[in-house]
Amino acid sequence: GLTALGAALLFSSLGQPALWEDEAESALRAVSILETGLPRVTVGGVLVTTQSSLAPFEGDAAGVWTWNTWLPAYLVAGSFAVFGRTPFAARLPFALAAVLTLWLAWRLFRASEKDELAAARPWAPEAGLAMLALSAPFLLFARQSRYYALVALGTVLVLLAWRALLGKRTWGALAVALALNFLFHASFAFAAVAALALLLDALLRWDECPRAPRFWGAAALTFVLLAPAAWYFRVWDRHGNHGYGAAEGLEFLKTFLLWGARFAVPLALPAAVLLKRAALKKRAAPLLVLAAGAAVYIGACGEGAFSRLAAAAALAALAAEALAAPAPHGVMSLRRMSALFLLATLGLLSFTAAEPYGRYLAGLLPLTAFLCGRWVSELAGGRAWAVAGLAAALAVEGAFYAWPVRAAAALAGPAPVESVSGMMRLRLREAPRRSELARYVAGLGQPGYVEPVAVALRAGGESFFNDADPLALLFLTGRRPDYDLAGEPDWLLPSAWTRLSPARDAKVKALLASGRYEAVAVEGPRVLWQNNPDPLYREPFPSRGPL
Repeated sequence: GLTALGAALLFSSLGQPALWEDEAESALRAVSILETGLPRVTVGGVLVTTQSSLAPFEGDAAGVWTWNTWLPAYLVAGSFAVFGRTPFAARLPFALAAVLTLWLAWRLFRASEKDELAAARPWAPEAGLAMLALSAPFLLFARQSRYYALVALGTVLVLLAWRALLGKRTWGALAVALALNFLFHASFAFAAVAALALLLDALLRWDECPRAPRFWGAAALTFVLLAPAAWYFRVWDRHGNHGYGAAEGLEFLKTFLLWGARFAVPLALPAAVLLKRAALKKRAAPLLVLAAGAAVYIGACGEGAFSRLAAAAALAALAAEALAAPAPHGVMSLRRMSALFLLATLGLLSFTAAEPYGRYLAGLLPLTAFLCGRWVSELAGGRAWAVAGLAAALAVEGAFYAWPVRAAAALAGPAPVESVSGMMRLRLREAPRRSELARYVAGLGQPGYVEPVAVALRAGGESFFNDADPLALLFLTGRRPDYDLAGEPDWLLPSAWTRLSPARDAKVKALLASGRYEAVAVEGPRVLWQNNPDPLYREPFPSRGPL
């Protein structure tokens, strides 16, 4: 029933609104596959890129796109071949992957509860599935024509395969290799995350894994299958690959931690569990853990050197949790693996991602739902009606997420500095109490601003400048984007919500001053990036006005 409910929420109004920029890139790569057999850097002679400064490095000498792996583009191409080149068809493979994720996550949660050596958590798997199926971030990310649903699915597949390998299943080594390859071809960075998490668990099992040939077999098979693709895409030396210094990486980590608390893990839940443990056991240890956790999180919500130290302490706490979770020979602890995946994801992406966007955490959402499900069961005393009621309350009431963040931000002090990461933290700190699930449902079927703009573009002209969603407009209209204003495009459509670079701003002003352009009134919803499907930015009730 919960999987069916999640499927209904995923497929409702799946074809609306029009694709936003990143989705349109996947769709246009799929179009190039249908036309040439391979994903290419151009479609019909028109350059397709979301980052024009890196466009010369996104493909090989033959014009084949090699910036990332190809599984998402081929899935969309197959859907286009059957259902036509529509937003619905572009999103369909990923919505289906999300439904499969829900079903497999339920199997993983249920199996892992049987493996758990600590006290049983009745109805915890059901609560975890409810937390995932009703998670607005999961629903928003998983229905996009992007790799996010594949990463969530791949994470679950890797954990099921690792459990089989630990349990001495004959097919365990092959399952691990295939699951890691699936993640690699979805988006290779997340295969690195999963491989690191498995390696850490293997190191913690020092008296088990190195002595068992099946683990070496899994590693060798994974290498044999992955090495050719990794060499082809040259993931280690792509132009633009970089690692941040400690200070900047920890700033990104703070943003990820804040996003996670606001949308994935309601901090009021583990706090209540610790208070219950202290009351039942009449011991101070849970209160000390709660106080230490609160101090770390309040510190991470602030700015300056101490906040970065607090963020590092949060990573150390995840490592300590992984070390503390019992995992005897042959038995996978999903609690430990959840901590290790959190540690690997936050540790790697904080120091390598272009920006700390919440969508990069999509692969963690099944695991945070699992942890929340266990806490819900413990807090509800394992009673079915109480578990169901508490899980429903967490799904629909935003106070459990918003109030702890706002309280921590109020105690943390000054607002963040102006940067992409800092502005994200500011929005997160100030986000009001609201039901993200209700906002998700209310926004289903709402159009974006791309649709009315496309109507204007179709009236005439062949080229345009737009700094927010040029690929979305290219997919919808077939008109050619002029990314850097190299010429004089027929249309100038600078976004009202993003700031142009000084060079682009000067070019736009010069073109407008030339007298060769006239204003055209276009009205539509005033939304950021085609109503960017991230709960931090998406607006289900946008105002309308001139664009």
